[in-house]
Amino acid sequence: MPDSLEFKLVDAFALSPYSGNVAGVILKADGLTDRQMRAIAAEFNASETTFILPPTTKDAAVRFRWFTPATEVDFCGHATLGGAHALFESGRFTHALAEPGTVLPIETKAGILTIRTEKHPKPDMPYTIWLDMPHTAQKQTPVVVPAIAKHLGLPEDMIDQAIPAVRTLDDDVILAVRDLQTLLTLEPLMADLKRYCIKNGIRGVLVTTTNALSRATVVQSRFFAPAAGIDEDPVTGSVHGPLGLHLVNCGVVSMKEGKADFHCAQAKAGGRAGLVRVVVTESGEQGEKHVRIGGSCVTTAEGRLTCLPPDKD
Repeated sequence: MPDSLEFKLVDAFALSPYSGNVAGVILKADGLTDRQMRAIAAEFNASETTFILPPTTKDAAVRFRWFTPATEVDFCGHATLGGAHALFESGRFTHALAEPGTVLPIETKAGILTIRTEKHPKPDMPYTIWLDMPHTAQKQTPVVVPAIAKHLGLPEDMIDQAIPAVRTLDDDVILAVRDLQTLLTLEPLMADLKRYCIKNGIRGVLVTTTNALSRATVVQSRFFAPAAGIDEDPVTGSVHGPLGLHLVNCGVVSMKEGKADFHCAQAKAGGRAGLVRVVVTESGEQGEKHVRIGGSCVTTAEGRLTCLPPDKD
C-alpha cells in the first residue's frame, strides 16, 4: 500500500470546466479496502468516485469500482467516462485515444463495459467518449405514479401521459412532466422521497420534459436519488440509455435508416448542467435496439491524497 494516492477530479458530460457532473478518480486503488474507498468517496463528496484496479479477467483491460459518499453502486455512467478520461490523461491505454474506435473493455459489477473515443471535427474541441450501455430494458414492475408525484411535490395534472412512467433495470424511475417550468420549480420532499425509494428498492427518480430549454436537445431532466446519498445529481449517464430507448419506443424520437442520434440535457435547478448524446441503433431480423451514450470530459484538479483513511475501526 503506497503512502499516497494519485487522484483527479473530472467533469463528465461537460464542454467546459465546472459544468457537467464531477467524478473523483483514484488512479491506482490496489490494496484499498472497501472501508477506505467509502471514506475517500465521502471525502471527495462527488456524486461518485471511480477506483481504478487491475482486472480479474483476461477479457478486460482494467477494472472500475464506484462509490457514492454513502454506498457502492454497480454502475455509473459519468464516472465511467471520467475514469476513462483520467486514464488517457495519465498515459494509460492511449491507443484507445490515438486510434478512435478502438475498444477499451472495463471490468465492473455491471459486467464488461466497452469504451471508445471519437475526435471532434474541430481540433480545439474535446473528444467524445462513447459508452455502450450494458442494459436499457424496462422492468415490468408497475410505477405507482401518484405516490412518487406526491413525494416530488408534483401535481398529478402536470404529468405527461404521452410518455408513460417506467422503471429501469437499475431501479430508476423515469417520469415525464408537461412543461419546463414544472421541472425547474420542483422541490421534492427529500426525506419522504428517500423513505419511499428505500422501501420500494428505487435507486432514483428522473423527471424529464420534452419542453427543453434548447431546441438542440430532445428533453431536459433532473435526477433525484436521496436513497443513494445524492439528493440531486447534476448529470446521470446511466439513466440516459434507458431514457433514450424509451423516447424512441414512445415515438418522441424517430429512427431513420435504423438509427436515432440526439442530445439530452440535465441540470440542477440554478446549478450545474451537462449534455448527453444518445445513439440508438436497430439491427437484426428482430429489430433489436442497442444504445450508447457519449460525452466529453474536462479535468479540473489533480494531486495526491497524502493521508489515507484507516482500514479498520
